[in-house]
Amino acid sequence: MCYGFLGGWVAGALGLGGGSIYNPALLSLGVNPRVASSTGMYLVLFTAIAATVVNWISGTLNFAYSAWIGLWSVIGSIIGFICAEAYVKKSGRMSFFVWILFVVFVLSVIVTPIAAYFTLKKTVEEGISLMAFKSPC
Repeated sequence: MCYGFLGGWVAGALGLGGGSIYNPALLSLGVNPRVASSTGMYLVLFTAIAATVVNWISGTLNFAYSAWIGLWSVIGSIIGFICAEAYVKKSGRMSFFVWILFVVFVLSVIVTPIAAYFTLKKTVEEGISLMAFKSPC
């Protein structure tokens, strides 16, 4: 439980998604990599839906952009699934997917704070206080 709390806190502090916590946790419990990835994506779905609703209500949701990204995500998912199935049938191993998850996680941990630093630096240079609260309405 402590690991889950700590992992969730680190992922939230760095702006990483919940999949960066669910996938390694499920893999360490011996869950099949395909099942772990699918379960992680299913759980993250609820966060994505909540974020979409919040942006829709606040008027910041760009429907055309969302549809464009959604279309290519579906196409990429289908192609990725077909290629993954072919690889597993050919090699008989799924460890490749564990390594892909590991590399993506490590890259996320490295790139996210760096990108956030430059965004925050630009905000400070524009004279906007990082510690100021804004009205939620």
